[in-house]
Amino acid sequence: MRTLILALAFVATGCCNPSKASDASPATTATGGQESKTPSSTAAAGDLVDVDLKPIPLTIRVPKGGMGAMDMSIGDKKSMTVDIGDGASLNVQEMAEKDFAQLKAGFKGDKILFPFKKFAKEEASSFVVEFEGEGKKVGYIGVTMKEIAGKKYVCKTTGLDGVKTAELAEKELKVCDTLKAK
Repeated sequence: MRTLILALAFVATGCCNPSKASDASPATTATGGQESKTPSSTAAAGDLVDVDLKPIPLTIRVPKGGMGAMDMSIGDKKSMTVDIGDGASLNVQEMAEKDFAQLKAGFKGDKILFPFKKFAKEEASSFVVEFEGEGKKVGYIGVTMKEIAGKKYVCKTTGLDGVKTAELAEKELKVCDTLKAK
């Protein structure tokens, strides 16, 4: 759990801080220098590119012109954060928990980084957590589990403040459907 909290803190403070974007070195050449105004889930097929999530053996389709992906791995826990356009990003990592129920329990038990309030949405392999941050500010984190080539991966929205609505978290998670094995 501490590794998850540390990884989320790195993701939220390093990759998702627009003022730090110039410090990030993309892990892919699938960048075009222009900022995308269209989230990947609604972009035309010709406006999308495959981004390599190395060291994770996956690719993901995102809008052209983003910042690519950043390796957020800690030790042997592989983790990548990828720009999905419109100021949003997703974190993809190998699933460390033994099953989906344990993954959910980890979020439900969080009292420090993202103090759990409730599950805003729940499905068989995804959920949106509503949490209460500092100053009673509410945020949301979308989480989905994907099984690809026999391995389980967790794909989730990023940011210390989460996203503003449960619907936005769900919309951003749709990009996780484009994950595929290399």
